[in-house]
Amino acid sequence: MMHRSIVPRVFAAAAALVAVLAASAAAQTDDEIRAAIAEAGDSKDHPGAAFVSVFERTDVTVEETGLAHYRRHNLTKILTAKGALDRAALRFDYDPASNFIEVERVRVFRASGAVETVDLASLRDLFQSASMIYWGARMKLLQLPRLAVGDAVEVKTYKKGFEIAYLGDGNGRAVASVPGAGASAAGGLAAPPRAAGEAAAGDERYVPPMRGHFYDVVYFQEAYPIKEKRYDLHVPKDKPVQYRVYNGSLYAEQRFDDQCIHYAWWIVDSPALLEEPRSAEAPDVVPKLVLATLSSWHEKSRWFAAIHDTIYTDNEDIRALVKDLTAGLKTDVEKVAALQHWAAQEIRYSGISMGKGEGYTHHPGTMSYADRCGVCKDKAGMLITLMRTAGYDVWPALTMAGSRVEEIPADQFNHSVVAWRRADGAYTMLDPTWVPYSTELWSSAEQEQHYVIGTPEGEGLMQIPYSPPENHVLTVTSRGAIDRDGNLDGTIRLEATNYMDQRLRRYIGTHKRDDLRAYLEGWLSAVSPNVEVRSIRIGDPLDFEKRFACEIEYRARRYAVADGSTLDFASPAWKLGFARSAPLLPAWAAIGLEKRALPLFIWHTETFACDEAIAIPAGMKARELAKSSSADGEYVSYSMERSADGKKVVNRGAVLVKRRTIPVDAYPKFRDTMKDAGDYATRRIVFER
Repeated sequence: MMHRSIVPRVFAAAAALVAVLAASAAAQTDDEIRAAIAEAGDSKDHPGAAFVSVFERTDVTVEETGLAHYRRHNLTKILTAKGALDRAALRFDYDPASNFIEVERVRVFRASGAVETVDLASLRDLFQSASMIYWGARMKLLQLPRLAVGDAVEVKTYKKGFEIAYLGDGNGRAVASVPGAGASAAGGLAAPPRAAGEAAAGDERYVPPMRGHFYDVVYFQEAYPIKEKRYDLHVPKDKPVQYRVYNGSLYAEQRFDDQCIHYAWWIVDSPALLEEPRSAEAPDVVPKLVLATLSSWHEKSRWFAAIHDTIYTDNEDIRALVKDLTAGLKTDVEKVAALQHWAAQEIRYSGISMGKGEGYTHHPGTMSYADRCGVCKDKAGMLITLMRTAGYDVWPALTMAGSRVEEIPADQFNHSVVAWRRADGAYTMLDPTWVPYSTELWSSAEQEQHYVIGTPEGEGLMQIPYSPPENHVLTVTSRGAIDRDGNLDGTIRLEATNYMDQRLRRYIGTHKRDDLRAYLEGWLSAVSPNVEVRSIRIGDPLDFEKRFACEIEYRARRYAVADGSTLDFASPAWKLGFARSAPLLPAWAAIGLEKRALPLFIWHTETFACDEAIAIPAGMKARELAKSSSADGEYVSYSMERSADGKKVVNRGAVLVKRRTIPVDAYPKFRDTMKDAGDYATRRIVFER
């Protein structure tokens, strides 16, 4: 652990830095603010926007201890009635365990020219709630006077402390419902400067866990247009930062004086980020600045191992459990899988704040074992405890579910996982949060994710390998017969491998047996609205020693359209894959947009395979069939064939989605190929007398 003493010279340096902060954040005059509001334009200048950020300015000063002071000044102009409703209240998020926030001033610049100062006495301090997670996070809520189109809201806030990336919104940043109001990793808000020499004992809680270090991740594009966004940073001259701009470019400058290094980054006329379904996460597409005083991820790795040095203690009950779970198992993989599934299934997802260290330290394994609940870090800590008790070399790790982690060693994490170091020194990653129904030790929905392992030796930034679609196959085996009245009697059998197997087990396992028939009939309605499930044969979704399968026997009345001497129908198996809603081929549901402005994100590679035979009614034959269709591309490929032998029609083929992320320029071809596959798969089959 880092040394935590504070020497008197720090106070003088801190006072000088705060003076720099105050000077750099000189107030604008009201006339200058009015001019900026006028220059921001109106709804005609920002089509579709409810409001526009006239400016967002954050000024950050960092002390030797790593304690950061943030001052933010923001101005938002209302463009529509919806914008007035959206901005009716301001929300300021914070966590008293790690940061302090003060709302200094809120004013409304009316379109008429009047200026109203909002009474801050009405500010309410409330708990924040989250589904199944009970942290100490709070929010300050301020109701604004009624707003109208053309009005602008000015907010000045002051904040000190640090943010825990691991408690963010899933995008690696804390939630802020109002531009410039929230506490985010992109620069929180600051508090009044301390006087020179003021005792810092009360600030110790706000010093970051890695004492002496600072990091930030700043996003320069949001869901609303921004006329100007600026971020200024002042650090002691012995704390240079390493930084990089991703997904675009920024204006930048840097200068030095006797005590500080001064950095500035800004953007002008940042358009609103378009909302698109199934798009890549915002941190992967918007211009962002990542900065840190850390020299490398290895330093972060060693620190993360050190803070967990005494966490993973066991007891007699845990030792007995490990012995029972691994009894009779021969291989390490079998034993580790048994331990992981216990942590995944027996520790329900529900967490509560326990004080210092929340968000970045695991709770003791003995605590999670006794409580049988926790969030991702508790499941991970439980698994580490079990595996160390069993004699395995295993360590805590951090990752970012759904997004990448950049090379700069700033915290960009939202998820806690486990690293098992094998005898040859290679790591096998484990995640007890994602795998309750998985035969994989690491869910392939998390392939290509970055992670950092905490070890005493220190590790760099690593990445989960790519897993091709051939590893994740869902096979639909369909057998059926159509009578002369067009009724279809058939069976559909579903089997899968790896991640597709996990999806199938979860679909079945999360439904009670009494509800399963209704669920499957609803699912089979993609084949026909007149479907009736006659029998269901399924395995145990939690029996990982046996291959899981689901077989459904059904009848679909009047499935084939009778027209005189013909019966007209489409393949039931392919209809399930290419259904309009809830298709078995999820990528099919992702191509609704003709064009995209953002990359398409599908989470996982996959293969949907079809093996189908439909008996031909006596006295009829299949009309000539389109024999085959295929395409092979970088992101998707398919191969399908159809044949008839006088007794049955056979449909075979597969669609392979090869990447999780489809770039914007590749999307049109991806969409066209998927549509070609769907067109062929659902092409009508005709029986004729």
